[in-house]
Amino acid sequence: MFKVKEFDDKFKMYRLEDEKNNSWVNICPQRGGIVTSLGINGEEILYLDKDTFYDENKNVRGGNPVLFPLCGQLPDQKYDLDGKEYSMKNHGLARISSWEVINKNTDNCASIKVTFKSNEDTLKSYPFEFELQFEYILKENKLMINQQYINNSDEKMPMSAGFHPYFLAKDKKQISYDVNASEYFDNEDSKLKKYPVEGIDLSNTKELKLLLDHKGNSLSFSMKDLKRKIRFDYSDEFKYIVLWSTPGSEYVCVEPWTSKIGALASGEDLLEVNPKSKIDLTYSITADSLSI
Repeated sequence: MFKVKEFDDKFKMYRLEDEKNNSWVNICPQRGGIVTSLGINGEEILYLDKDTFYDENKNVRGGNPVLFPLCGQLPDQKYDLDGKEYSMKNHGLARISSWEVINKNTDNCASIKVTFKSNEDTLKSYPFEFELQFEYILKENKLMINQQYINNSDEKMPMSAGFHPYFLAKDKKQISYDVNASEYFDNEDSKLKKYPVEGIDLSNTKELKLLLDHKGNSLSFSMKDLKRKIRFDYSDEFKYIVLWSTPGSEYVCVEPWTSKIGALASGEDLLEVNPKSKIDLTYSITADSLSI
């Protein structure tokens, strides 16, 4: 049986449930339309720092933050567009804005559709009339996120899109990444490096690793200590995968991005949405038990 429930956890929350498979998704529209919890077969797979979640003055560290229209940071948090300078915080506007629920469904799945629209505040840092519509769909051991990026302006809208999921990881040395890439950019020393045969250990990393040429529309990683395998599937537009963590933490971030860091400033790899048009993207997370 599929259910969509409402509850309070300082903020109004929505919970998608697949009772048969003991799976769930918690979503908080008010805090950036963020997924705060994803349980598959009775086990939580996402990390969440609740102190940052409850404090509206802080960015949420954990869950699955939405990145739009920027992935990463801008030089001095600034970019130029048509001769005018704008300012934008790291990872853009979506994760720090309130979203609204526009639809719920329990027919053959548990789903909720949320929207984020441009307003007076967003226009100050991003001069486009837009609307985002995300549908979160839970069924069995998979969370699917169908995305629409709608440009209501009279000009082309440049943008980046991405997600920043934090996965619970007790022992990062036990993680094996199934990566089909030959090189990556290491933000720790700003160098381009060959992807090592033995993979990347995020145990002591402080800066992100940006996979530049991962091939295909999926990526998976195995967590031997938790006997868990996570798989991503995503649209062609998500060209880059970011690996990131912090020393001493109990999470790893494996992030699909459409553009490199600070693309609004560099202009590189930006998606462009035509006037009065939209683009549709998909992204899913699937969790399976790992046989060892």
